[in-house]
Amino acid sequence: MKLFSKTFKRNWLRHLILWSALVAIVLSVTGIFTFANSDPEAYCPFGGLQTFGTYLTQGSMACSMTMVQIMMGIVLAVGVILFSKLFCGYLCPLGWVSEYLYRLREKIKIRGLQIRYGSIGDKLLRLVKYILLFIIFYMTLSSSELFCKNFDPYYAVATGMKGEITAWMAWTALALLFFGGFFVKMFWCKYICPLGALSNLFKFTLLFVGIVLIYVVLHLFGLTLPWVYLLVAACVVGYLAEVILMKPKYFPLIKVYREEEGCTDCGLCAKKCPYNLPVDKSLVVKDVDCTLCGECIAACPTKVLTFNKRKSFRWLPAILTVALFALALLLGSTWELPTIDEKWGDESKHGALSTFEVDGLRSVKCYGSSKAFSAKLQRVPGVYGVATFVKRHKANIKYDPAQTNEEAIRGAIYVPSKFTIAQPEKSDSLIKVITLFTEKMYDSLDPNYLGMQLRQQEGKKYFGVETEFSCPLTVRLFMGLQEPIDKEFLKEVVEKPELVIQTADGKENRIKLAYEFVSLSNEVDTITRRELLERQFNSYNMVYKKNNEEFGGRDSTELIIPYPTLTRPVVSRNMPYLSSYLSLTDGILSMDTYLDEVDDQPTIRIRYVPSVISEEALWQVLQKETWQVKMKDGSINEVEARMKFDR
Repeated sequence: MKLFSKTFKRNWLRHLILWSALVAIVLSVTGIFTFANSDPEAYCPFGGLQTFGTYLTQGSMACSMTMVQIMMGIVLAVGVILFSKLFCGYLCPLGWVSEYLYRLREKIKIRGLQIRYGSIGDKLLRLVKYILLFIIFYMTLSSSELFCKNFDPYYAVATGMKGEITAWMAWTALALLFFGGFFVKMFWCKYICPLGALSNLFKFTLLFVGIVLIYVVLHLFGLTLPWVYLLVAACVVGYLAEVILMKPKYFPLIKVYREEEGCTDCGLCAKKCPYNLPVDKSLVVKDVDCTLCGECIAACPTKVLTFNKRKSFRWLPAILTVALFALALLLGSTWELPTIDEKWGDESKHGALSTFEVDGLRSVKCYGSSKAFSAKLQRVPGVYGVATFVKRHKANIKYDPAQTNEEAIRGAIYVPSKFTIAQPEKSDSLIKVITLFTEKMYDSLDPNYLGMQLRQQEGKKYFGVETEFSCPLTVRLFMGLQEPIDKEFLKEVVEKPELVIQTADGKENRIKLAYEFVSLSNEVDTITRRELLERQFNSYNMVYKKNNEEFGGRDSTELIIPYPTLTRPVVSRNMPYLSSYLSLTDGILSMDTYLDEVDDQPTIRIRYVPSVISEEALWQVLQKETWQVKMKDGSINEVEARMKFDR
């Protein structure tokens, strides 16, 4: 415990915040004391700034980022401008690791490398983080996907190297963080961290604002420059300001001051500074690296160091850090920017459109699903725009009331759904069908949640639900022939406010619901067991054109694989992944699914050319733990096997 020195005790509030943030991150990532695993990027200010950048340049939010991340980024920027790099000094887990790696090396007495502050080597290395800043923002703003995840050591560790990463980039970042930080004090923060580069640019506030104003003025005068020009200018000016000026003149507003009278020139302040800043040689510490961490103040034996010449400000940066974090959470939970905000079609109609607000869209939960929803709306006559709000699962649809109406739009975008609750026994030769009418169940996931609620009712013979668009929504419930029709019980189940699902790791996932039971039809129908199974089964059929062109003329055979769990949505939604994986294997011509005629088993059928790939080789392909799959953009990614084949 010797890592905890006297300066630790004298600067206890800062270290309390650092350790509290670390513990909170560990609890969040591991899912301890939560109902489900949390997003490791949930409060990332850098991701928030990238997302805000994509919103300004592309009119959309990156990935599944929310307003909380955006407000974290905006508040960080304002905090850096007004107060300094408080996030770096008080909250950042990578800064914590860098600082304690150096302390560890000191304790075990291993000689490190020293790069003199302001030397040529120091200035050249500082260029790296600005190059990374440009690459990350350029890739993110071009694709609306957070490119920083590829090179973020925190994200790599938090996801166990299983997130949206590029392996070689993640391992390189981890090596630079741990090995670089062990041998060179604060190596990651000074030379690699792109958020550090952006924060330093914010410190040179007048230069940063000047660049943005020039860009805006040029735009107002009709000279529309691509956003990449602004990005290049910001990175170049930020780097030159850092290595030439090194000390912002006016901002931030809080600085460390040293009183010459009473100073013994012991040099402890400079020695304890994480960045080795020459505090003992300065009357005012204006250096761009300063994070107001207060380690120099804690180390001073004569107490001649203060924030803004006031001893009462001793804990001001720490208090501001907590206050700014709380403010970002408050604003992020109150406001929300649309994930996408698009218009299309005849621009002359855009000024006279009506807005139709649709909520409960649980399947609209990220940028990708928002774009898919927009693509569907663009095929609806009379609809000219949409803005989605993924946090609230809501969309504002712009339409021309002279061409369409709200009910017609609902009908056009609604996808009939079905959900298997349980497999009927062979003795259940006839199945009873009743019809419910509900409201607030217009998303494709809603029938799944209703089916899960019914699945949790013990002693009931409910087999499945399916929906058909109407106002109110038509919901058919398939049940045992002898199962009584209990209207009050069904109403209670439909209107349950919450669905509790046990996750694979034993946690509870709680999903808020707000369905309304409208009525129950008096009509009762019956169908056969086989008819129900066929109605509930989602068949899949894919022929591989390239393989058929190359191998289709040869003799082929079939591999038949019974797969009982294929009726479950959590399994069947992985069929496109399996199909993409198989399509990249020579000799496989097609894959489809069907219900076996003998015992009604869900079955996968793979047609292949045995002279190209044997049955044994095909079986080995199916049993691999990772799959190579082709993405929509044509790239090939490696993913964990989404389905298991044991027999």
